Amino acid sequence: MSLDLDSGEWSKVMTTNLQGVWLMSKAVGRRMRAAKISGSIINISSTSSLERGLLVGNAAYASSKAALNQLTKVMALELGKFKIRVNAVASGIFKSEITDELFQKPWVHKVAEKLVPMQRWGLANPDMTSLIVLLASDSSAYVSGTIFIVDGGYSIAGMLLQSSL
Repeated sequence: MSLDLDSGEWSKVMTTNLQGVWLMSKAVGRRMRAAKISGSIINISSTSSLERGLLVGNAAYASSKAALNQLTKVMALELGKFKIRVNAVASGIFKSEITDELFQKPWVHKVAEKLVPMQRWGLANPDMTSLIVLLASDSSAYVSGTIFIVDGGYSIAGMLLQSSL
């Protein structure tokens, strides 16, 4: 809960999810600008950054990712004149090393069948990688300042995950 969150944990999350991305984007953007090459910066956000993706106990993470979305949009405005595109991918729940323990629980797949229109959780490849490859390519040369939601349609319903547990 927000009232129990200590400032050290808040700072750690903000440093990782916001400041780290800003520093990297700044360094990459400067190199692209200096080299006079067009390019693409792709930030990884989360559906926790969306109004439809809020969860109790997730204040620092959700705030950091919401701020990242705004950073993405402002950088898109600023870097467009250098032909540098900036977008973000807001992912839902994906099977990964971080979520491996969660995916061992049998009820997790039942939740996906009930709440996710695609009736499954995401897989990094191809669900995320195909969009990232597109955003990095010239096929998306006119796409900038957009937050792409990749969650199998889960956030459309606006239902809280814990309501089904």
